[in-house]
Amino acid sequence: MRYDVIFRDITSNVQHDYAGFAEKKGRHDPFYFSTACTMAHQKGQLDDLAFLQLVSQYLAVLQDRNLSFWLADGGRYQAGSRGFDVRSFGGRLYVSRAAQETRLRPGDQLITLNGMPPALCRKRFKKNILGADLEERERWNPILKMTGRCLVKHTDGTDENVTLKRYPMPAKLPRLGGRLIGKNTLYLDLPHFADGEAVKKLIKAKEKSLARCSRLILDLRHNAGGTEAAFVPLLDYVFPEPALLRDLYEDEGLYTNYTENNCRRKAQMLENYLPKADAAGKKLVKTMIRELKEKSGQGMLWEPDEELAADGTAVGGRGAFEKIVILSDTWCEYAGETFIRLCAKSPRVTVLGRPTMGNIDYCNPVSILYDGRFTFSYPMSKTKAAMEGRGLSGQGVPVDVYVPWTPAECTEDVLLAKALSL
Repeated sequence: MRYDVIFRDITSNVQHDYAGFAEKKGRHDPFYFSTACTMAHQKGQLDDLAFLQLVSQYLAVLQDRNLSFWLADGGRYQAGSRGFDVRSFGGRLYVSRAAQETRLRPGDQLITLNGMPPALCRKRFKKNILGADLEERERWNPILKMTGRCLVKHTDGTDENVTLKRYPMPAKLPRLGGRLIGKNTLYLDLPHFADGEAVKKLIKAKEKSLARCSRLILDLRHNAGGTEAAFVPLLDYVFPEPALLRDLYEDEGLYTNYTENNCRRKAQMLENYLPKADAAGKKLVKTMIRELKEKSGQGMLWEPDEELAADGTAVGGRGAFEKIVILSDTWCEYAGETFIRLCAKSPRVTVLGRPTMGNIDYCNPVSILYDGRFTFSYPMSKTKAAMEGRGLSGQGVPVDVYVPWTPAECTEDVLLAKALSL
């Protein structure tokens, strides 16, 4: 398929099959990107990588990280990064974290990207492809990937022209950890909920501190999500009295867009699991496929979470914390956001920092493979809150104590110091 044909099909699926289009249609303006795609195709200026960047920019305008587009052939292009992160403040870009890239340090300032100051970069792209309307929530990494060189002002006042390198994404998940701060404060660093066993091991390792400390600080500033089941053991220490897990969730259930396209694609995805499933799994998958065929073409349907409604799991009642502070920031997403939303209902908890990413309105992904080269994924379900205009997309889970981001956080742990002062 030609690039422009694929692009038109993607925009059509966004409009008709994506569960979040009703909320996002005010942002949906594909004309600029469609025109750029057509012109570049006619001039022979498009290759797979350039097309990947163009479609990713189009999707970024919608501000839903559940919309994704990638090269299906991982052998030709492996996902990577520049080895450091930046945040914008007052129109200037600061290095907020540096991992693989050792030539840069937190607090360094990027003066130009490919010879252009950040303000000119914004104008060059015509559309806001930074994934946010507020400066402190902007995601500049996609632009860094298109940047070959930058002028850096280091924290010591010196300037340096740096040719950026490409680093592979980390192969291992970051470790969960914790430590005592003083005698009575336990700090737990929770960068993900992708490994339920790791959460249990952390709790076991800190069992004595969890039992005797009066203050608990949970750091979810960079929590990349995972599974909700993984964080359930932590909830025992968050709520002073036992509570049913089902009562902590609100509006549980989903609206699912049962278009013919979605039902056909989801059924095909499920059929791919059949050869690997055991007898019980095969029975479940076949039931799900049958239900998809029955609902095909019915559009948006509300379905309560019957499994959660019947769940008798109780959490809470452990530990004796007088105060629990949760550190939150824009980079907390998915299951991390759900955890904060649930914890905020505890009288012990204060959420400190910035609102989360806001990625939990939409779920249940459907994928389309184009010519064996590209994959486009979009969610076919959304929460009741999103349906009723109460969603978190673009806003995130709110905080109790808001602390705006400043460059001071590049070199100082401002939020942790604030948490210790509460």
